[in-house]
Amino acid sequence: MKKAIIIFLLSLTLIIPTTVSACTGFTATEDNLVLMGNNEDWYDPDPYIRVHPAQQGRHGRLFIEFQWPPDNPSYFVPFTGINDQGLCFDSFLHPYKKPVNSQNKPYFNGDLMAYCLEVCTTIYEVIDIFDQYNLGFMDDFQYFIVDRNGDSAIIEGDEVIYRQGDYQVVTNFLQSDPDHGWYPCWRYDTAVDMLENMEDLTVEYFTEICDATHQEGNYPTVYSYVNDLTNNIMYLYHYYNYDKVVILDVDQEISQGFHEYYLPDLFNHGDNRPPSTPIIDGPSSGKPGRMYYYTIIASDPDGDAISYTIDFGDGTTLENGPLPPGSDFTVSHMWSKGTYTMKVKASDVYGAESEWGTLEISIPRTRFSLQSVFEFIVEHLSFFLRYLT
Repeated sequence: MKKAIIIFLLSLTLIIPTTVSACTGFTATEDNLVLMGNNEDWYDPDPYIRVHPAQQGRHGRLFIEFQWPPDNPSYFVPFTGINDQGLCFDSFLHPYKKPVNSQNKPYFNGDLMAYCLEVCTTIYEVIDIFDQYNLGFMDDFQYFIVDRNGDSAIIEGDEVIYRQGDYQVVTNFLQSDPDHGWYPCWRYDTAVDMLENMEDLTVEYFTEICDATHQEGNYPTVYSYVNDLTNNIMYLYHYYNYDKVVILDVDQEISQGFHEYYLPDLFNHGDNRPPSTPIIDGPSSGKPGRMYYYTIIASDPDGDAISYTIDFGDGTTLENGPLPPGSDFTVSHMWSKGTYTMKVKASDVYGAESEWGTLEISIPRTRFSLQSVFEFIVEHLSFFLRYLT
C-alpha cells in the first residue's frame, strides 16, 4: 500500500515531496500505428480543453490549457495540443538554461508552438519555423513533437534531439546535457524499459506506461492521455485513475466549431459518489508536548483520487492529497493539556465529500513525580551523558 508521510511539528508542516517538476512523454511506432502518451504532473487541478476549427488555411486543433502565470486569471497557456493533421506537441520543464544559439534572431509575436499547430503537418515543418526565431523564452522548458508519420523530436532550445529507433521518451532533464540537472530520472528509465520490452504496441500498453510513471504528492499527475495519431483519437484519463477513460475523436471535435470543456467535468457524470468516512488510527490519550502519530485511510467507490482535510481540534488544520483511494498516510501532532476532537474529512477530485471521521484525544496535565522524573531522564539519557562526559 502506497504511503505519503506528513510530519507536523510545533505549527510547522513538512510534506515529504516527490520531484517538484515531473512529466513523462513517450511515443512509439509499429506498422501503421503511431501512439503518443503523456502524464501531465502539475500543481494546478483545473485544466481546460479548447477546440478551434479549421479556417482560412489554418488547421483545426485541440489544446489542453492551464492558467499561467498564476497571478493572471485571464491568461491560459496550452501545455499540449493536437491538430487535424495528426501533429501533436507537449511541453516539459527542465532546470534553467538560457538558449543562446538563436539570440540574434527575432522573437515570434505570440505563442510559437500554437502557431505551428495551425500551419504545420510534420515535425520538420515545426523545426524549420522554430529555426527562424529567438528561442530565449525556452529557458526552463522543452517541447516534444510527434507527427502521424511516426517522426518525433525534442526541441530543447539550442538542441534538437531526433528519435532513434522505434520509440522516444522525454521527462524533465536535457538529453543533450543530462549533467545539467534532474538526471537520473526513474520515470525516464521506467518508460524506456517498458518500451524496450513491449511485445505489442497498443493503447492499453501505453496506458500501463502512464500508470507506471505517474506522480503523486504535491505535483500529482493531473491528467494523462494516449493519442492515436494515426486515427486522431485521444484517450484521456483524469488524475491517475486509469480505469476511467474519456475518448475524444479529435476530428469530430474540430468539426463542431470552437468550444471548450473544463476537463474534470468530462469525468463527473452526476453519479459521483463520495469517499468513505476516514478511519483515524492512533492513540486517544497522551502527554502534553509529546509527538503522536496517526494513520489515516479512506476509500472511494468510484476509484477517484482523494484529498484530506485534517482538523487537530486545537485550531490547527492540515491539507493533504490528492492520493490514490485506499492509500494510507501518517500525520503527527503534539497537543498541550486538554481534551480535543481530531477530525478528518475526505473529498474526491470532483468535490464529493465524506462525513467527518473523528477521534477524541485526552491530554491531561503531567504530574510531577519520581516516576515522571525517571521517565524524563530515560527519554533524554543521551543528552545528559553528552554533557556529563
